[in-house]
Amino acid sequence: MSSPQRESSTTPFSVDGMGTSEEQDLERQTRGTKNQIDTFSDVGNSEKSDDFLVVFKDDDPEKPINWRLSKKIYHTMMYGLATFAAQFNSTTTAPSVPHIMQYFHLSREKALLGTTLYVLGVAFGPMFFAPLSEMYGRKVAVFGPLCLSMIFTLGSAGSRDFASLLVTRFFAGFFGGSPVVSSGGVLADIWPISVRAIAMVFYAIFVVCGVTVGPVISSLLTFQVGYSEWRWALWFSCIVQGALLIIAVLTVSETFVGVVLSRKAKSIRKRTGNWAYHAKHEEWDLDLKEYLSIHLLRPFAMLATPIVFSLALFASYVFGILYLIVTSLPLTFEMTRGWDGTVSNLPILSVLVGILFGGVANVWGGLRYRRVLMDNGGVPVPEERFPPMMIFGWLMPAGLFIFAWTSRPNIHWIAPCIGLVCMALGFFVIFQGCLNYLVDSFTKYAASAIAANTFLRSILGAVFPLFGYALFRNLGVNWGASTIGFVALGMIPIPYILFVFGSRIRSRNPYIKRVS
Repeated sequence: MSSPQRESSTTPFSVDGMGTSEEQDLERQTRGTKNQIDTFSDVGNSEKSDDFLVVFKDDDPEKPINWRLSKKIYHTMMYGLATFAAQFNSTTTAPSVPHIMQYFHLSREKALLGTTLYVLGVAFGPMFFAPLSEMYGRKVAVFGPLCLSMIFTLGSAGSRDFASLLVTRFFAGFFGGSPVVSSGGVLADIWPISVRAIAMVFYAIFVVCGVTVGPVISSLLTFQVGYSEWRWALWFSCIVQGALLIIAVLTVSETFVGVVLSRKAKSIRKRTGNWAYHAKHEEWDLDLKEYLSIHLLRPFAMLATPIVFSLALFASYVFGILYLIVTSLPLTFEMTRGWDGTVSNLPILSVLVGILFGGVANVWGGLRYRRVLMDNGGVPVPEERFPPMMIFGWLMPAGLFIFAWTSRPNIHWIAPCIGLVCMALGFFVIFQGCLNYLVDSFTKYAASAIAANTFLRSILGAVFPLFGYALFRNLGVNWGASTIGFVALGMIPIPYILFVFGSRIRSRNPYIKRVS
């Protein structure tokens, strides 16, 4: 069977964030069809298979993009919460490092592997599960793996030896990586491109909030009784995921057009007794050869191209800094102010405040891009994603420097927190801008571009926390934070360069013929 991602068949889904959408291609290929899904007159007079092809009418209320606004917002929230739960789980063991060290008699670096291996699992999971969302639908491909992630998290909470903890944490991240990428496809299914970027901002806030809120809640559950209480953060994560899964099974509808039409075609066949009715999606059978040679390898091939690698590296570095800061903040405030326990984790909420401000900046960028899109006749202009990054991106290194040189006992604690707010604001604008640029540049293969970005950013997010302790202990908070700030400062010219030369670089891209 031919794949909908091959040029001879349907094109993969266009996104403005993550995921894909088949509806326009289905309608284009079946335009002029004599029978639509709700019209059964003269069924026996047609012998062409296209006459029995099930498609959506433009105003069909079952078409996900035609859902009422409240239903769209609810599904955005539910899939955002699924990603929040997966990201929240990534930092549940970070505040518990001293307790894990004492319980298993380990060094700090080994105790940090609980976080590292989870994030490393997130790097590889999307490569395997992203194609499943385009074959079996978003709901199964997101909430199914999330259920398996919860089961492995239960295994982590019940671990009696360190090896069991590491294995279960890796697989919890591996299956938890599915919501991180596949949930974004829902936004492509239900939101038109003119407002999709704005919806993506609110979805992305859920993603990053999981990383920032996780350590605070986990520390509250950990620093109350004895050193064995590190398990309670994992139990709590399972409770959150379990409640979410029950609600999702009962209330969430499928949004992927191909799967919705397949189910509709099946219903029509039963109602009419005419087995000629079918959906385009039913003509595709994802075999192992296609899965390995196309879906699994394409993200790595795209990562080798200059435009994808540079943007993915930029986004991955700032993501790695986020994980380093989140996992090391308690140490820095302990070194400079003598804070410990839950109190030392509270400054992480400053990062959350910065993310919210960054969301406002990204909404402005989305509205600005919408005007650009309308002026250009609806044709994406990827380089116009860079101005918000050029305006706000410098706040990330600036915030790191403010945090670095105000982390002194004689300076009020609000000063480094202001630095964290600036850093998080710059991070969120950069992170979202890189994501949107890759989607606009590789609309046809956006899912692969996003998978490549997720792979690289998760690798850096897994590695960076490992050297945070040594960085701040050996260089001090001042020069330790300044070191990563200097590297972030060196990357600031990237959006300026690509704003000028991006279109030329893309024109020489080895994927350009397939993309266009």
